[in-house]
Amino acid sequence: MKKCDNKGQDCVYQGILPSRSEHRLLMGLPREALIWKSVSKVVPKVHAVNLSLGRSGWLHAIVSIEKQLEGDGKNALLAAFAAHPSLRHAVAVDSDIDVYDVSDVEWAIATRFQASEDLLIIKNAQGSTLDSSADQETGLTSGG
Repeated sequence: MKKCDNKGQDCVYQGILPSRSEHRLLMGLPREALIWKSVSKVVPKVHAVNLSLGRSGWLHAIVSIEKQLEGDGKNALLAAFAAHPSLRHAVAVDSDIDVYDVSDVEWAIATRFQASEDLLIIKNAQGSTLDSSADQETGLTSGG
């Protein structure tokens, strides 16, 4: 957006920086609502969704659910990826975990997660253009 007086003096230029706070507000925040809606269709109770600032509010999601049945966590993750195909990583946590507290989320991963049983990998999916780890020719990446 460019605003100037009638003589072209005292111009103000406003730009949006990708992968910064503007990106989170304009692109990431609405995706949280889409993820919530999608996960709500497969899990009875969703407590919170956070596209974490650790990856610019775009590529990493944390979803807090109230698990009713075995498999609810995986169903929630698949729904999150369906709602937001640019995701690289998603973590489903129990409702007692604060999705906005990185230490709380890391604690849950360290104490409740078993990779041999809980890790879900989605191989060779089309990823985000913001994903620098994706194959630069095809755009394919793996997420989980």
